Amino acid sequence: MKKTVQRLVVVGFMIAGFAIQSYAQGVIKAEGTLGTEIVSSDLEAKDLKMKANYSNWQYPVDAITQLTSLDRFVSFLFQDSAVVFVSDDGIARHNTWTSVGAVFTPNDENLELIDDNIRLSRFNEYNVDSLFFPYLYVRYVDSTDIAGTTVPVVDTLIVQFFKSEQLDTGGFIPDGEDREIFMKPRNWTQSVLGSNNTAYEVRIPLTAADSTPRPSSQGWGSSQKVIALPPGFNINSDAANDKLAFTNAVGFSISYATMVPYSFGDTMEDRSGGNIVNKVNYFGHSMFQNSSIQVKQKKYQNNSWWVPKTIAYGEDQNGWENSVPGNAYFDDRYFNYAIYITTETLGTQELDNNVTFGVYPNPVSKNDILKADFNLVNASVVTIELYDLLGNKVKEIANDYFTSGEHTTDVSISDLNSGLYIYSIRAGNSVATKKVNIVD
Repeated sequence: MKKTVQRLVVVGFMIAGFAIQSYAQGVIKAEGTLGTEIVSSDLEAKDLKMKANYSNWQYPVDAITQLTSLDRFVSFLFQDSAVVFVSDDGIARHNTWTSVGAVFTPNDENLELIDDNIRLSRFNEYNVDSLFFPYLYVRYVDSTDIAGTTVPVVDTLIVQFFKSEQLDTGGFIPDGEDREIFMKPRNWTQSVLGSNNTAYEVRIPLTAADSTPRPSSQGWGSSQKVIALPPGFNINSDAANDKLAFTNAVGFSISYATMVPYSFGDTMEDRSGGNIVNKVNYFGHSMFQNSSIQVKQKKYQNNSWWVPKTIAYGEDQNGWENSVPGNAYFDDRYFNYAIYITTETLGTQELDNNVTFGVYPNPVSKNDILKADFNLVNASVVTIELYDLLGNKVKEIANDYFTSGEHTTDVSISDLNSGLYIYSIRAGNSVATKKVNIVD
């Protein structure tokens, strides 16, 4: 378990032919206050997890909870460490966290554990529609004076989105353990409370209408936000690479900025019962921490990241720069979120819980290569064929015995006329089909 590791040695290595950058980073013990999240039944977004929706709303943490037990907390964000949080013991500690984020790839095999065995492969491109996450926003200051006029306080939630070209991929090997990989933004800039290299950014006003209850003795009540992305926020497939290169990754981060100026030592919260005189508003998020069996991230990218105060001030923390991935802490940390994805090129169906398959791109140009991708749970004889609308077989794509795992075939279609065709796959006794549109 990672909790027993005292030092990490990070090396450069290759994952399926893709070069991973090497760093000189060390394992980190998380510092800073965690709080108890009071989760009410109406804030569990159960409608998002209905079977009809689950193939679109993806919950990476739910997949992890199928493999190990996680503890749920809230963690707090402020734009720097000038303010303090007074714990139950009466000790005032300066704010630790400035930003939180996560990276998502839909071909994580663990997602199959909770979404009816329907999963995109790395060869599918997809669109990101929305981001969901529970949050807390505690307001102690509702108005302020500006030039002699009392005005409502409007704070700001900064949400940034990243595509693979704005993310770095790295790896590290804890002593005596398996190597792990991560992705995180290439840049952190304190003046913008985020990266200056993003694919999309939205700044959301926070008013009294967004506030959550002030904490009770039991903890913090949370609310939820759904952040919509502009139409056509497309994530490329990984098909252009012979080996895994994570070009189908999407990342995002959230940060918080206050409207009211603050001073060194102003107080976010006093859990010891003291009277807060110099109050500030603050933001927080839901998260999970793994103090049980660690789940190694060795193949796919679904890690979170945090920007602690040391990095926010321009220094590194035990070798880490810009941010610290959640799997680099002694107890793995996970941001609690869901992401809504759609694709016109999926064509993925389940056949007797044994195989998922897809055909892409769709529509496909006659000058392009049509790719057929399938993933077998159990070894099987697989037949893949292409038919015209009259039922005539025009291509035999595959007809062979395949071992379990992921397989891909390339199909030249330059000799076919434009129009609709039927793509058919047979695995054992199961048959499924999808229409393919070939265009000039």
